Amino acid sequence: MAPKKKPQKQSNKAAASSSSKSNHQKPSSGPKLQISAENEDRLRRLLLNSGRTGPPAPAPLHSALSKNQKAKKLNNVYEKLSCEGFVDDQIELALYSLRDGATFEAALDWLCLNLPSHELPVKFSTGASRFPTGGGSVGVILTSREDWNEFSDSLVQYKQEEPEVFVQVKGKQDEDTLSSGQSSQADWIREYMRRQEEEELDSWEDEVDGVGSSKEVSGPRPFDVVAKEYYSARSDAIKAKEKRDKKGQEQAGLAIRKLKQEISALGISEATLESEFQREHAFENATEEELTYPMPDSVHEAVSANAVSVEPLDEPDFGANPVESCGSEENKPKALPTCTMGQELVASDDNSEDLELDGIFLEDVPPSEASPHELLELQKNEMMRELRSEKNLGKLEGIWKKGEAQKTPKAFLHQLCQRSGWGAPKFNKITAEGRNFSYTVSILRKASGRGKSRQAGGLVTLQLPHQDEDSESIEDAQNRVAAFSLHKIFSDLPVHFAITEPYASLVLSWKQEELLSTVQSTEEDRRANFVDRLLEADNFSLNVSSSIDDAIPMVNTYLEEKDDQGAVKSNHRAKRNSSIEAECISLQQKHENKKKMLKYKDMLKNRTALPITEVKNDILQYLKEKDVLVVCGETGSGKTTQVPQFILDDMIDSGHGGYCYIICTQPRRIAAISVAQRVADERCESSPGLDDSLVGYQVRLESARSDKTRLLFCTTGILLRKLAGDKTLDDVTHIIVDEVHERSLLGDFLLIILKSLIEKQSGDNTSRRLKVILMSATVDADLFSKYFAHCPVITAEGRTHPVTTHFLEEIYERTRYLLAPDSPAALRSDSSIRDKLGSVNDRRGQKNLVLAGWGDDYLLSEDCLNPFYVSSNYTSYSDQTQQNLKRLNEDAIDYELLEELICHIDDTCKEGAILVFLPGVSEIHMLLDRLAASYRFRGPAADWLLPLHSSIASTEQKKVFLRPPEDLRKVIVATNIAETSITIDDVVYVIDSGKHKENRYNPQKKLSSMVEDWISQANARQRTGRAGRVKPGICFSLYTRHRFEKLMRPYQVPEMLRMPLVELCLQIKLLGLGHIKPFLSKALEPPSEGAITSAISLLHEVGAVEGDEELTPLGHHLAKLPVDVLIGKMLLYGGIFGCLSPILSIAAFLSYKTPFVYPKDEKQNVDRVKLALLSDKLEKSSDLNNNDKQSDHLLMMVAYEKWVKILQERGMKAAQRFCESKFLSSSVMRMIRDMRVQFGTLLADIGLINIPKTGEFSGRKKENLDVWFSDQTQPFNMYSQQPEVVKAILCAGLYPNIAANDKGITEAAVNSLTKQGNQTKSYSAWYDGRREVHIHPSSINSNFKAFQYPFLVFLEKVETHKVYLRDTTVVSPFSILLFGGSINVHHQSGTVTIDGWLKLAAPAQTAVLFKELRLTLHSIFKDLIRKPQKSGIVHNEVVKSMVHLLIEEGKPQHT
Repeated sequence: MAPKKKPQKQSNKAAASSSSKSNHQKPSSGPKLQISAENEDRLRRLLLNSGRTGPPAPAPLHSALSKNQKAKKLNNVYEKLSCEGFVDDQIELALYSLRDGATFEAALDWLCLNLPSHELPVKFSTGASRFPTGGGSVGVILTSREDWNEFSDSLVQYKQEEPEVFVQVKGKQDEDTLSSGQSSQADWIREYMRRQEEEELDSWEDEVDGVGSSKEVSGPRPFDVVAKEYYSARSDAIKAKEKRDKKGQEQAGLAIRKLKQEISALGISEATLESEFQREHAFENATEEELTYPMPDSVHEAVSANAVSVEPLDEPDFGANPVESCGSEENKPKALPTCTMGQELVASDDNSEDLELDGIFLEDVPPSEASPHELLELQKNEMMRELRSEKNLGKLEGIWKKGEAQKTPKAFLHQLCQRSGWGAPKFNKITAEGRNFSYTVSILRKASGRGKSRQAGGLVTLQLPHQDEDSESIEDAQNRVAAFSLHKIFSDLPVHFAITEPYASLVLSWKQEELLSTVQSTEEDRRANFVDRLLEADNFSLNVSSSIDDAIPMVNTYLEEKDDQGAVKSNHRAKRNSSIEAECISLQQKHENKKKMLKYKDMLKNRTALPITEVKNDILQYLKEKDVLVVCGETGSGKTTQVPQFILDDMIDSGHGGYCYIICTQPRRIAAISVAQRVADERCESSPGLDDSLVGYQVRLESARSDKTRLLFCTTGILLRKLAGDKTLDDVTHIIVDEVHERSLLGDFLLIILKSLIEKQSGDNTSRRLKVILMSATVDADLFSKYFAHCPVITAEGRTHPVTTHFLEEIYERTRYLLAPDSPAALRSDSSIRDKLGSVNDRRGQKNLVLAGWGDDYLLSEDCLNPFYVSSNYTSYSDQTQQNLKRLNEDAIDYELLEELICHIDDTCKEGAILVFLPGVSEIHMLLDRLAASYRFRGPAADWLLPLHSSIASTEQKKVFLRPPEDLRKVIVATNIAETSITIDDVVYVIDSGKHKENRYNPQKKLSSMVEDWISQANARQRTGRAGRVKPGICFSLYTRHRFEKLMRPYQVPEMLRMPLVELCLQIKLLGLGHIKPFLSKALEPPSEGAITSAISLLHEVGAVEGDEELTPLGHHLAKLPVDVLIGKMLLYGGIFGCLSPILSIAAFLSYKTPFVYPKDEKQNVDRVKLALLSDKLEKSSDLNNNDKQSDHLLMMVAYEKWVKILQERGMKAAQRFCESKFLSSSVMRMIRDMRVQFGTLLADIGLINIPKTGEFSGRKKENLDVWFSDQTQPFNMYSQQPEVVKAILCAGLYPNIAANDKGITEAAVNSLTKQGNQTKSYSAWYDGRREVHIHPSSINSNFKAFQYPFLVFLEKVETHKVYLRDTTVVSPFSILLFGGSINVHHQSGTVTIDGWLKLAAPAQTAVLFKELRLTLHSIFKDLIRKPQKSGIVHNEVVKSMVHLLIEEGKPQHT
C-alpha cells in the first residue's frame, strides 16, 4: 500500500495574523478544503458502492421538448464538456447515466464523482490522486447499472463501425494463446486489486476508530528526474523479459509501480510519463523495424496492402482490466502507443506458465489507457508521417524523382500546368495595407475526363488564405501563392517532396490543418450518432414499458390475483363478522351479570348522582340522529368519565358491543392514564389493558390495551399517529375529544381532520358512521357548533360546592404581609424586570420590555410604581397593602408570600389538601425546596410535599390521589395539568399564581419555546373550581381583582394563532392531507397566510420538504418528533452520528435557557469561571484542543457533565454548592436533566435508539434514564467525546443561523455588506448575510480576536444599538458542506458557494464528493423510514467516513 499522507490543515497562525486586516480588502477564495488523496479515493469508492448509483439525475428538464430540441441540448452539453477537456468516452458515459436529466452542471458532478483524479482535467482534479485505481477511462470507480448492458452493446457496436487498427510487420500473433494469457493475467490482477481495496478499507476503518497511523511522505521530485528513472526501469523490464529473468522483471515492476505513484502525487497523468518513454524508446529504435500505430480508415488506402497486414483491435470493455498482447515474441514491435502504460508484450510460445506469469509485477497497478484526445493527436501525427513517407514518391513518377534538384513552387506549378495542357499561371499584384508584396495566381484550366469523372474547366484564381507574415520579396510572395495553388489544385500529389523550403513546410502545414478538420468532423459525427442513439434508447425503453401485448398477460395475472385476494378477504370478513357477533353476545351476558353485583350497584348509584346523568338520554338520542355532538359540562359534572361509559353500555345492551370501539383523547398523558384507571374502577373491572377489562389507555412510551379493549383513552398525538396508518378509522365507532376549550395546536388540527371525515362519510351510503363528541367544561359552544354544521349542543350543570375567592389585596390584608423593598417581587430603581430581560437603554427600554413580555403588559412608567396599580380601587385597604401593591412587580412570583400563605392556611384553616398552581417545573422545584427547608415541613410532613407535572413518572403522579394521615396536610404543587381532567378529591384550598407556560414563537431564537404568561379568565375559573369538589373551599388568587376583571383575556388564544406552524405542516404532509395552505384554511380559526408561508419556508430551509411541498426522508422523521424542527434535526443527527449525550444537553439548553446567571457587577468573574470550566476539561481530555474553547454550547455541555457527575457521586447539596461557585442555576440544571430524558425517549419512541425496558430500572426511573443516555459504551455515544462531531451536529440544528467574516463570504456579498458602513474597520467584522453583526459580550467568543474558522452558528440575535449574536460556536467548513444550505459547485473556478453568500475553495472533485455525501445521508434517512427499528446506524460506513472527515479536519496542525 502507498504510504498515507497527513491531511493538511489551516494554519491557526495564519488565521490569527489575517484576522486583524480590514474587511475592505479583496476577499480570498475562501477557506480551502483539503482531503488526503488516500482518504478521497477510499471515500469515493465507498460512496459509489453504497447502494446509490451516483447523483440522482435532476428532474427531466426536456420532457416537454421535441426530439430535435433534446438533441440540440444534449449536443450543447457534449460540446461544453469536450471544451472543458473531457474525452468522448467519459462524456458519453456521463450523458448515458443522466439521460433526459442531463445538464452541464449535472454532468460535471457525475464526472467529478466517478472519475479518478488522474483522469480529470487539471482544473477539476484535486491533483493528489495516489495512482490509477483501474483500467479504462471510467470503469474502476463507476458503479454498475442494471440497465447498462443494453446500451453498452450498442456503444461497442458503434466503435466497431470505425475499427481501430494496428499495422504488424510480417508475422501473425497466436490468438488462442493470447486469449488464454489475457484471461489468466486479467483474473490475477482483479484478485490483486480486490485484496488491495480490502486492505485499504480495513485501514480506513482503523483510522475512523482512532487506531490508524500515518506515515510521512518525502517531498516531491522534479518530473525529469522521475521520467529518467522510469525510462531506465522500463528498459530493464524489457531486457529482463527478453532474457526470461523473472526476478529482474519483478524488481523492475516494483520500481515502475512506485514511480507511477510518485508521478500521480505530482498531479501529472501517467500517460505523460508513458508518452515520454515511448518517445525516447522510439528514437533509439528509429533505424530498426517500422513502428506500429493505430490508424483510422482514411489512412488504410494509402498503405500498401502488400507491405503489411491489417487487423482490427477489439474495443476494451469499460471496467475490465484486460492484459492486451500487442505482438508475438518473435516479431514484437519495440514501441506500441496503442498499448497502455505498464503493459509489456506477452510471449506466444508454448510455455503457458511463463505466459501466465510474465509482466505480472508490471501490471499490479491497473493501466490507464491513452485518452481519445491523445489518440487523436497520434492519428494526426501518423497521417503527417504517412504524407512524409517516400512510398508516395511513386505518384510523382515522370514528374520528379528522388535525387533530382528541388524546384521553386513557381517553376513546379508551370511544369504541372504545362503537363496538364493548361495555360501558364499568371501572377497579379494586389495592394493591401501593411504588406509590400502580395499576389494572386490565375490559371485557365481545360475540361478533362468523361462521364462521372468529368471535371469542368475555367479560370481559377487563388489567394493565400491568411497573410500572417510579410513576404521578403516579390519572388517570395509569388512562390508562396504558387505553393498554395499546388496544394489546392494538385492535392493528390505529394508536391512537398519536389519543392524547396520553406515552401514545402508551408504545404505540409496546410495539409495538417485539413487533416485536423477531417478528424474533428469525424468527432462531430460520432457525437451526433451518440446523441441520436441515446434518444432512441430512451424511446425504446418507453415503448417497451407501454407495450400493449406485454401488458395484457400482466393485467390478466393481476386480475386473477385480485380475484383470489377478494375471495380470501371475503372469507376472512365472514369469519370476522361471525367472531364479532359471538363477542357481542358474550359482552351482553357479562354486563347483565355485572349488574347483579353489589359492588357494581353501589358504584352505579354514585355515578347516577352525577349531574351529567340527567342528560344521558339526550346524548344517546342525538348520537343516533347526528354525527357530531357538543357536550358542555361544568367542573364536577362527570362528563369525562361518564359520557364514554354511556355510549359503551348502550352499545353492549343493544347487542352491538363487539362492534364498539371508542377513542377518548386527553390533552395530557397523566389525564389519559388517571381517567382510564378511574373508569375501570367504576366498571368494577381489572386495571386498564388486562384481558378482563374493556378499558385501556395509550400514551407516548406507555400502553395498556388488549384485543378486548373497547374504550381507549389516549393523547391527541396518539390518535393522529393512528390516522397516519388508517386514514378512514374503519374500526372506530366514536371519537370523544375532551377539553377542546384548551385550543391546543394538535387539538384544532384534529378537528379539521374529523370534519373532513364527517363530510366524506355524509356523501357515502355506508351503514356504519363515525360519531364525534366534543367535550369541555368551559367552551364557546356556538363556535364549535357552527364549525360542525350547526351540530346540537348539550349542557350539563356542574356539581361543585361554593368556593370563596380571595384576591391579592385581600391576601395582603389577611396575612399582614410586608413586601420588602429588596424582594425579587418588588420593583426597584435598577428595575429587576429589566435585569431579567437583558440590558436595554433608556431610549428603547420600554419598547423592548413590552416586546419581550409576551403578556398583556402596558408601557411601564419611568418611576418605580406598579403600572397596573389603580389607587381608587384600594382606598379601603391598609397603607401597608397599598404600599405592597404600589411597588409590586406583577410579572414576578413572590415565593416568600407563597411560603407564608401555605403556613397561614395550615395554621388557620380546617383539614384539606392544598393545591398550588405554578407555571412550570423549575418554579415547582423552587417552592418545594423552600418548603422542605422550613421547620414546618420536616420529617413525615416532607413526604406529602408533592410535585405534579407531565414530566414525572406515572407511579409518582398517582401519589397525589392518596390521602395523608389525619395529622398531616398534603401540599400539591402543580402546573396547569391539574386544571382539568384530573380530580383530586380531598383538595379544599387552591393557591393560584395566575401564570402558566404557553408555547410561543420567539422570533429572535427562531424557535418555539415555553414562555410564562397570564392565564385567561376561563382558566382562572377552572382553577377556582378545583377547591369545591368535596366541600366548600377557598381559592387564594395571587393577582388583583383589577387584573382578573380588566386585564385577563376571556379565553385562551388558540395555539394555532400564536405558535409557529412548522410542526403542524409536517403532520399535514405526513398524513398525506394535501397542500398546506388549503388544508389550514379549513381550521376553526385559520392562521394568517404569512404564518403559513413562514412555516413552509423554514421547512425548505431545514430540508424537511422539497419541490412542491414533498416530504423528504428527514422531514418524515421530524414529523414524528413533537419538538421544534431545529431541535428535532439536531436530535436525529446526534443519534445517527453517535454523539447523543452532548446533543441532548445542548438541545435542552437551546429549548430552555442558558444555565449561567449574571449577578450585578460579577460579569468578569462569570467570564473567568467559564474559561476555567473549559480549561479544566481540556486538561483532562485529550480529545479537546484549544480551538474547542470557541463554543458557548460546548461550555454548557461541560457544565452539565460536571454538575451531573457531582450529583451522582456526592449528592444534591454538593451539586448545589457547585452551581453557586460556578454561577449556575440549580433549577435550570434539574430542568435540563428532565428535558434530556424527554428528548431521549422521543428518539427511542421512533426507533432510532434503544432504551432498557421499564422493569430494568429500579427506583428513580428519570435519573437512571439520564445515566443511560450518558453511557459512553452505547453505540449512540460512540463519538460523544469528539467535539468536532458535536459542533458539526450543532451546525446541522442551528443552520441557517450562521455568520461569517470576510474570509468566508463571496466577493459580491462583501461588497454589498460593506457598502452599508463605509468606514474602515480595524477588526474582523461578522455578517449574517444581510448586515453586520457582533458577538454578544456574554458569549465566550467575545474574548477572542482570532478564530479557527471564519464561520459561527448562533441561537438568537438581540438588537440594541447593535445587532448581537448570543451563544455562538465556531464551526468548520466541512460541517457547513455536510449540513448547511444548498451547495453550488463552481467546477471551473474551484470554489463552492452555500446559499449564495458563503464561500469555500475546493477542487470540483472534492466539492462534488461532499455533495454526494449529503445525498447518501438522504438515502440513509430513507432507509430508516422503511426500517425504523434498524439499530447500529452509527456503524454505517458512510456515517463513519463523515465522522472521520470531521475528526481529521479538527486535528491541530503540527509544525
